[in-house]
Amino acid sequence: MSESAPLVARRVVLPVRGMHCASCVDKVDAALKAVPGVEAVSVDLPSRTVAVSFVPVAGKLEVKHLRRAIEAAGYDVLGESESRAQAESISLLSQKEEQSRLTTRLEVAVVFSAPLLLAGRLGLSPYTALLLALPVQIWGGWHFHEGLVRAWRRRRADMDALVSVSTWSAFLYSAYVVFLPETMPAAARATQWEAVSGLVIFVTLGRLIEARTRGKTNEAVVKLMRLAPKTARVLRGGAEVSVPLDEVVVGDVARVRPGEQVGTDGEVVSGRSTIDESLLTGESLPVEKAPGSRVWGGTMNKNGALELRVTRPGRESALARIVEAVRESQATKPRIQRAVDKIAAWFVPAVIVLAVTAAAAWLRAGAGPDYQMALTSFVSVLACACPCALGLATPLAVVAGIGRAAEMGVFIRNADVLEELGRLDVVLFDKTGTLTLGRPEVSGSIVLRGTEDEMLSWALACEERSEHPFSEAIRARARARRVDAPDVESFEALPGRGVIVRSKGVVARAGSLPWLREEGVALPQDDATRFSSEGSLLGVAVGTELLGAFRMEDALRPSAAAAVRALKDRGLEVFLVSGDRNAAAYRVAEAVGIGTVFAETRPEEKSAIVRRFQREGKRVAMVGEGFNDAPALAHADVGVALATGTDVAVESADLALMNPDLTSLSKAIDLSQRIRAVIRQNLAWAFAYNILLLPVAAGALYPRWGILLRPEYAGAAMALSSISVALNSLRLRRKDASAVL
Repeated sequence: MSESAPLVARRVVLPVRGMHCASCVDKVDAALKAVPGVEAVSVDLPSRTVAVSFVPVAGKLEVKHLRRAIEAAGYDVLGESESRAQAESISLLSQKEEQSRLTTRLEVAVVFSAPLLLAGRLGLSPYTALLLALPVQIWGGWHFHEGLVRAWRRRRADMDALVSVSTWSAFLYSAYVVFLPETMPAAARATQWEAVSGLVIFVTLGRLIEARTRGKTNEAVVKLMRLAPKTARVLRGGAEVSVPLDEVVVGDVARVRPGEQVGTDGEVVSGRSTIDESLLTGESLPVEKAPGSRVWGGTMNKNGALELRVTRPGRESALARIVEAVRESQATKPRIQRAVDKIAAWFVPAVIVLAVTAAAAWLRAGAGPDYQMALTSFVSVLACACPCALGLATPLAVVAGIGRAAEMGVFIRNADVLEELGRLDVVLFDKTGTLTLGRPEVSGSIVLRGTEDEMLSWALACEERSEHPFSEAIRARARARRVDAPDVESFEALPGRGVIVRSKGVVARAGSLPWLREEGVALPQDDATRFSSEGSLLGVAVGTELLGAFRMEDALRPSAAAAVRALKDRGLEVFLVSGDRNAAAYRVAEAVGIGTVFAETRPEEKSAIVRRFQREGKRVAMVGEGFNDAPALAHADVGVALATGTDVAVESADLALMNPDLTSLSKAIDLSQRIRAVIRQNLAWAFAYNILLLPVAAGALYPRWGILLRPEYAGAAMALSSISVALNSLRLRRKDASAVL
């Protein structure tokens, strides 16, 4: 009897139309989480997309069931994608169509409202005013009424429902006055057409301005998406053919002419040129490329023709992965937003209770019921309430800030990192490839047994398949001396230690001298004393016999000293954590201005150092780029990887520096503080607006001071609150840091 295949979780991103505020997010989130088998839901209000992780079950849980759940909540699903960036492209088209429809509705509302505002001067009859108000309420406010129907179906009100109820209340009351004035007291016979038209116009205008401003906050990512080429020229069957980028596969040979954009990641197999990588790294100087060089999708070929073997297809290229990573990070919620969401979930019901209470109070106040005040307070409270500002306060700042970081060549994986960056106490730097360029060269050798070429041959056997920075130096040395490696039967890499290979029954090792000693390789005391004064060494042994060691030297990264100085100026403690020998580690530390060094550390020891600082109550950032840095990057409060490093390191990190300038880390901390400042400002404004104006709208100041917030002005104030939050977030797009703080 065959066993059934294990169930594998799937992730899909759905572009959704109709979400406008925090209540909408809450409704979609709740609808999807109520579906059995759904494991995780991430709703991103600024991009109008929803990411869902679920375990598919044929006939019981498929994408169509997720669509039905969202549609049952009153929203439209526009498609599906595996990528948030692709889903957002669909959503952007829908949002442009929605803006066009809103513009048309706004124009109609303005045209028919103009005579209403001049009704007294024009001498309009009550019936003419009613006919003019009808298209404003029905056609101009149709999108609000659709929201009311959705809210009724789900029994959960949102901003659209509040606006719709308030306009219908004013409209129906006024219509009643027109047709049956004799049934109302003389003081209650004033119509509220200005309130109807003002609410529809101001709230719709606010939504339009907010939508256009919101689109600008994400311009950086949109630019990246537009820069991706759509086709590539590949060699197939001996001929050059142009194919869509999605059809390019790993192993294809692609041609890139001068002035063309590289479509996929690959390795140069023919030709020489310079590549402008500023889109990915921020570096303005072109980088020379020759056979064996790596190139990245999204970069620009300058002056030579290249043929490259594709290593990643277009949808997985560096540019595509960056766009997707940025969009995913923008969709995550920092801790403060999760707290705000809980408040927003109770906000709309609380507003409805306040509106009803205010109306009831005015009906019971004084010598008799005050219908005008009851209606005005009821409509004004509903019109004034703005869950939209609360819902957008944090996401818009996150989207704008992470987009700005992308322009700087800093890619933030999770919104929580924004909070952690501003609270750091300790920064730990790896040495090789981080503070140094990671391109060590063999500067000499110490031969104990045999000849240097024999030692080099065994070193090449060990390092030929390795990703360690020393491996390329050994391969270059072997090419220069025309030395070949023996055939290798088995290969084993031990991160932070070395490599073990077997060839023709012989075991050879290459790695650090302390590790070789642990492996049983003999190291006489005289030789140990001699080696201790050297810098970075790669020992080579066959069996238990040490053949000698190669001396390695690696140039400092030009920005290393400035980066360390910038972090220290912030009051951060900076340490060097390296697997290299004491002499080499201290030499680099002294050059960049680091006083404390942890040398000859293994990957698990780097993680232990991170945890030691954390036990002291300190928040730790680890900066590295190698395979052996991955555990420490994962354990740190903020893991920072150089994007030129290994895939494992980059995947383990919270933040990737595409720019080789290490001062980008200090700039990222600056930006995180600016984002947090804008979030605090947005939330302060959103809460203050609601706390101060809702009592005024309810009529609390009227009995003593005669101050009353009319519905049309309440609607304008609500629109202004959302617009102000959007514009404040847009300031993060500025390059001047002081403009925001």
